[in-house]
Order: sequence, then structure tokens, then C-alpha cells
Amino acid sequence: MISIDNIVENLKEIRLLEDKLYHLELNGWLKNEFLTWEWWMLVGFLIVPWVIWVKLVKRNIILEILLFGTIIMMITTLLDVVGAQYSFWDYPIAFLPIIPWAFPFEMVPVAYMLLYQYFRTWKFYILAQVIMALTYAFIGEPFCEWFNLVNYVEWRYRYSFMYYIIVGIVTRAFILKLASLSKP
Repeated sequence: MISIDNIVENLKEIRLLEDKLYHLELNGWLKNEFLTWEWWMLVGFLIVPWVIWVKLVKRNIILEILLFGTIIMMITTLLDVVGAQYSFWDYPIAFLPIIPWAFPFEMVPVAYMLLYQYFRTWKFYILAQVIMALTYAFIGEPFCEWFNLVNYVEWRYRYSFMYYIIVGIVTRAFILKLASLSKP
């Protein structure tokens, strides 16, 4: 029979190991990653797309666009945490030494939001989605891997390509359904 004392002791031991791991990661980040040119590249990946988005977003549908983008961010962050946890990929350079490591790559939801905003019919949205997926999966990701911003271990670009399309289509369908339910 499992005792609560055993569970608590096990959790304490795990916590001590996690604390040691965090301090190792923090020290390595401060010595080897923080303020390197790769780190500054991540800063650019984080800031520039959002500046563009602020300038281009259609204010009359901003809540709908933000809901769409938030769902994309949640799905992307969850996938990133799971993928890193199961060693599908890792990040040699981190923006911050915390999870999610891919925080600067939140340019992806910005692209989704712009597609959602500008391509209002399914036909043109899917076409734009495929072009975005091709660009990110087969140009953007190899570029990031070449600059050692990400290292794919058990992941292939074609998986990303499919992910970009599926998440974009499913999320758009969900938001359009919600929007139709909110109209009289």
C-alpha cells in the first residue's frame, strides 16, 4: 500500500533534483547564451513580428483575432513543452532559462493572426496557410537549425508542415463557429 509519507518524500527528492538542474541551466545560460548574437536574434524574433502585428491588425475584429492567436499560442506552447520534454527537439540557445524555451518563436501565432485577418474565405485562407507552412517548415526551421537556435532530434520538417496546416485550419473553424454562435 502506498503511503502519503512515501509520496511526499519522493516529491521532496524530485524537487531537490529539479532545483539542482535549474541552477545548472541558469549558470550555463548566463555564461554561454545570454547576450550572444544568437540570443539577440531571438530578441528580434520576439519583438519585430509583434511590432508589425500592432501596425497591421484590424481594430474592428481585434478580439476575434486575439482569441484566434491565443488559441494558436496555447497549442504551440503545449506542443513545444511536450516536444522538448520527449526530446523531439532542444534549444541550444534560450531567450530565458525557463519553459517554454521557444517563447521567441511566438512569431508563428502572429503569422497565423495576419492570415486569419487578411484571408477571409476558406479557399484563400488555406492557400495562404499552405504557403506559410511551406515557408516556416522548409525555410524558417532549417534556417533556425543552421543558426543553432533549435536542434531537431526526433522531428522532421514535414511534421511541422502538417502541424502548421492542421492547427491553422482547426483553429479557424473553431473561431468561425464561435463567432457564428455569438451573432443573433
